[in-house]
Parts: sequence; C-alpha cells; structure tokens
Amino acid sequence: MQKMNASFENLDFRSLRLLKQLLDLRSVTKAGEALGLSQPAASRVLSQLRSALGDPLLVRGSQGNTLTPRGEELRPAVTEALRSVSALFEREAFEPSTAKRIVRIATTDHGATVVLSPLVKALGMLAPGITLEVSPWNAQTLLELETGRLDLALDSESRLPENFHARTLYRERSVCLVRQGHPLLNGRRKDGSLDPALASTYPQIVLLYPVGDRLEGDDPLARLGHPSQRIALRTPYFTSAPMMLTHTDHFMILPSRLGRVLADSAPLDQIPLRGETPFAYRLIWHERTQKDDGLGWLRTQMYRLLK
Repeated sequence: MQKMNASFENLDFRSLRLLKQLLDLRSVTKAGEALGLSQPAASRVLSQLRSALGDPLLVRGSQGNTLTPRGEELRPAVTEALRSVSALFEREAFEPSTAKRIVRIATTDHGATVVLSPLVKALGMLAPGITLEVSPWNAQTLLELETGRLDLALDSESRLPENFHARTLYRERSVCLVRQGHPLLNGRRKDGSLDPALASTYPQIVLLYPVGDRLEGDDPLARLGHPSQRIALRTPYFTSAPMMLTHTDHFMILPSRLGRVLADSAPLDQIPLRGETPFAYRLIWHERTQKDDGLGWLRTQMYRLLK
C-alpha cells in the first residue's frame, strides 16, 4: 500500500475549497478571488496541493491553463468530498408533523398520569410520529440520562449533579383522597382543609417513592407530627387508589393534580391537608441533549400543557 504523502498533513479545509475552485476555474488568480485570497496566498496553497498530490494539476497552454489528467480525475471526487464535509455541519430543521423518533422518559404513576396523558393527546395532533417510551424512575435514572439510554425524566424536588438541567412544570400540594361520604369530609375546617391529627385516626394507604435503589414511604402526616395510627397498605401504585378507597374508610395522601384526575374517574373526593408545604414537580434532562431540537420542542410542549 502506498504511504500517504507527509505534505498532506499541512492541508486544511480551505485547501480543499481552493482545489475545487482551481479545477473549476483553471486560474490561480480567479480561484483566490473566489475565496478572498491574494494571488500569492493562492499560489502557496497550490504549491502545497501539487506536493501533496504529486501532480501539477494545472499547466500553461496556448489557450490558457489546462488541467492535467490527474486534475480532471479529481474534479468529481473533490466536489463530493466538499459536499460530505459540509453535511457534517448542516442540521436539518426539526418538523414535528413529520418527525419519527422514540423519546424515552423515566417517571412514576404521578408523572405518567398528570404529565404524559395530556402530552400523548397533544402529540397525536402535532407530532404523530413521536412515540413515548416510559420507564420507572430508579437508582440508575440519572446515569441513563447521562449515557443516552433515557432522554427525559420527571421527578419532584431533588438535588441534581453537574451537567443536569431541570425546569419546574408546576408547584403542587398534597391532598387527602377519600371515598365520597367518608367521615373525614364532615371534619373539614371552615377553610375546607383537613387537620392532620383528625386524618391520623383513620387507616392510611402510604405511597412508596423510589429513593436510590429502594422504595420509601412518603407520609406527610408524620412530617406534620401526627403519624397515622394504622397503616393499612404501602404501595408504589398511585392509580390503584379508586379500587382501594371506594369501599373502605381508608385514605391516601397524594399530589393534588393526581388526586383530581382520580376523583374525576371514581366516586372520590379530595381534601386539602392543612399545613402541608408545596413542592415542585420538574422535568429533568442532561446537558448532552440540551441542543437537541426535537427534545427542545417536546420540552416546550410540556411546559405549555402544564402551565
């Protein structure tokens, strides 16, 4: 195999562009002018090209400069090479209506119900070629965002490592979800809220959330100083609430938007919990996808839907 000419290493993209002009215009002066180079500068590049290619490329004749056979042979190859290099720096504009891709999102039942349900409806009209693939939030979620196995994630307030981005979709409060006619509905305060001490006297269903590699119960009553006197069930499945509450005096504490959705689908009522501190529900992504036009468009749709 023939070794590459060492002088080739001195050439750059400008040299390739000048070679294209030289082969098309067959004039050092005109080729230099086309690229804003002086005649001496163009001549220096031509000298480097001749050395690298081992051919004069242009020779003087009675009718002006003439391409050598090697020069003629190079014309289509140089044109294709320039086209290929240019393609590296071109970005096709994102068009939602024709886009086809899979977007992988990590979340819990909460995010799937409150955020992804309206998003799926919107995508059906605006971007039917986009498929959402949902994964459960777990200890590897942030790593999977970093390595590209996930594109987005939904989670409540938590500290993020360097090179992660987050934007609050909405701020949320916890509510107490009960069956219609539950005794707790009669114990509401004048402002409509429920005293944690009263709620703690009824059987509670505690929701489990992923924390690292395990599930932990989130119990606002305990945080407010009134732990429940009886825990009937611990579960990570939010949307099973209607089946667990409609025929019992159990109650469940969960985010108000999720509670509203569940109360619309079954004979349930939600009661604001007195003293509960609002929290943020956020969309999370890694720096590696910050400039992705398609994901940027999708993030914008989510902000608008949850505004």
